[in-house]
Amino acid sequence: MRILVVSWGDFERWNNIEYRFGNETSVGPSTLPILQKVLKPHWTVVIIPDTLGRNFESVEALRDDVRNRALDFLERIGAGREVDIVIVPGIGEFSHGTFRGSAMDAYHYTLYRLSQIIPFQDDLDIHFDITHGINYLTFLAYRALMGLLGISAIANDVELTAYNSDPYVRGISTRLNINIIEKTKVSPEPLNRPCPGTSGLLKPVKIEGNHLATMERNYGIPGGIHKIKPWLDAWIGSVFFGLPLAFLEEFNDVKLLDEIIEKTVSLWGSGIEVAPGKVTRRIGFNEGFSTLVRAAFQMKTLERFRKVAPFTLEDLYDVSSRIFRGSTRARIKTEIGKIEDEAIAYMERGETTDWIPLREFLNYSRANVQVKPRNFLAHAGFEANVTEVKVDHVSKNPAKDAKKHTYLRYSEDNRDRIRSIISKALREV
Repeated sequence: MRILVVSWGDFERWNNIEYRFGNETSVGPSTLPILQKVLKPHWTVVIIPDTLGRNFESVEALRDDVRNRALDFLERIGAGREVDIVIVPGIGEFSHGTFRGSAMDAYHYTLYRLSQIIPFQDDLDIHFDITHGINYLTFLAYRALMGLLGISAIANDVELTAYNSDPYVRGISTRLNINIIEKTKVSPEPLNRPCPGTSGLLKPVKIEGNHLATMERNYGIPGGIHKIKPWLDAWIGSVFFGLPLAFLEEFNDVKLLDEIIEKTVSLWGSGIEVAPGKVTRRIGFNEGFSTLVRAAFQMKTLERFRKVAPFTLEDLYDVSSRIFRGSTRARIKTEIGKIEDEAIAYMERGETTDWIPLREFLNYSRANVQVKPRNFLAHAGFEANVTEVKVDHVSKNPAKDAKKHTYLRYSEDNRDRIRSIISKALREV
């Protein structure tokens, strides 16, 4: 899917000028029409700061003011209808009003909104125009965009092209070329941060910390985090460290994350005070909020690779080939291969087995019975003391059927230990 993302400042102050892009030219106040004409995006996203708002009756009135004026401008320049307008929180003092809060809210909110727009399970061709952007907001928009594209690239082909026009000099410039300033195939960048703690999603800006903590409890945010953190840390770590069995076993319902994210956004919004000519955001987003947003985006991106338990060697091979690469994939294949070889031997002897420890299955009678984190990670999570195996079929063609009739799981008694190992490893990244 081809998506055009543009970062804008005060669009009502732009002058008409001739833009040139490739063999096309157009005259107008914005690069958007010519970019849409040449690139033919399936969708366009326009990122605009709320500091352009002039109606201070309420937060909604302020945003509606910006949105309606932007829609009028888009209609005037002939932009297509397939457009999302993302209004992000800005800061600063202007002739029409003052906006106070955390500068980083622009990043966290942009990440949140883009995560709702960018498709999870499509190859992506992203085009990002910074010609009309405002300094730090454009940088934060780029950071938010790349934070999601790196996750998408785990499972999809993702390309990014960025543009900027020649500098505009009033009274001198008559034509501006639109230049490509970056063109890259985005590399996979899975999330490498643990789930935030119960107080890691929001921070006090113009409010007492204990008051914010009370508000968070009233919204049920700490309780929600407490419930998801054990399995979410393990799942995040499974992708980052290359642990396919943990990936499948700890894959949970992403709606649990979405509920916490929406409650956090709602609480953040409740802390915005609007007075004549003044906006004060008493609560700010914390890094933990963006971690949760990216975790939810990653779960939705990889949802297609979920399997139904009990998980076969075939399932594990399939997941490993789709989401892991390079030496990580090779290491996983080696570990699964050891188990498959023994399963083939079982079938050749006409034997089956109910769930037994992997150490027994592989005849590791002299192996250390202690569960060591280093061993767990080094063996792609197939640690002999915590993993259980089942072979439920005798076949005349073991080499073909062993993958389909050999199952793996973690022993229930060791689940907390496994989660602890992965969570601790994530904290040390």
